[in-house]
Order: sequence, then C-alpha cells, then structure tokens
Amino acid sequence: MINKKLKEVIILVAKKLKKVNIKWALIGSTNLTLQGLNILPHDLDIVVESNNLRKIKKIFEEFKLSEFKETIPMTDKPVWEMRLNIMGVDVQIFGEKSDGIYVSRLLANKLTYVELENIEIPCFSLEAEIEVYSETNRNDKVELIKKFLVKS
Repeated sequence: MINKKLKEVIILVAKKLKKVNIKWALIGSTNLTLQGLNILPHDLDIVVESNNLRKIKKIFEEFKLSEFKETIPMTDKPVWEMRLNIMGVDVQIFGEKSDGIYVSRLLANKLTYVELENIEIPCFSLEAEIEVYSETNRNDKVELIKKFLVKS
C-alpha cells in the first residue's frame, strides 16, 4: 500500500509533468505497489527521454535537484539520472535515448494507467516490468511479478 506522503508526491509530479506534456512513466517498486503487489516502496522512480531532462530540471527547480549525471547502466545503453527530494520522498528521474531499455518501452506505450485522486498516472505495465527485470538479470523481481499475475 502507498503511504499518504508518497501518494501526494506522485500526484504532484504527475500534475507538473502533465502541464508541460512530457511523456513519462512510473517504474520500479512504487509502480508495482500501485498495481497491487505487496511491496513497501521507499522512493519514486520515473523514466523519461533524456532530451527532456533539462525541462524537468526547470519544472522542479523549487526542489533541490542533483545535476543529471550518467549512471552505471544496466545494459550497454547510457542512462542519466537526476535525484531530488519532494516532501521527504526521494525521487529518481532516469533519462535514456529512444532505444534505451526503459524509454523504448515508454515510447512503445507499454503502459497502464492507475488513477490516484482523479489523476491518471502512467505506469509501466507489469509485463513491461518483467521484460526490463529479465534483461537486467533481476530474476527475484521477475518471479515476484509472475507469481502475482498467476494469483490475479
């Protein structure tokens, strides 16, 4: 279950990104929790195209953002990240080029939408999460999602 503060941050992020029409999606543990898995998320992970990172920096300038930096990629494709803290919640924003492991799925609309207080939150589908976790050798997450899907 999503705690109140995390829910508020998700809604705030969604409203800000909707205003500037940036394609984005929620990924990771918070996404899985929103879709019904019994996981306790501690942060918010978001994926966007890397060419939107400068816009995002401006959108969230009221919060302390790290500079975007290249991270250690899980594949051979470069990944950039920015970190910020909103109301005590750590938020990581990942940017990739269009052929990146996450952004390629974002652009292919492998998404589902979860409604929070009348706001649609774009989330990776559970199948897309399985694909990414498989490609990055995170088999514990793959099995967790598959077991959930069998029960559903």
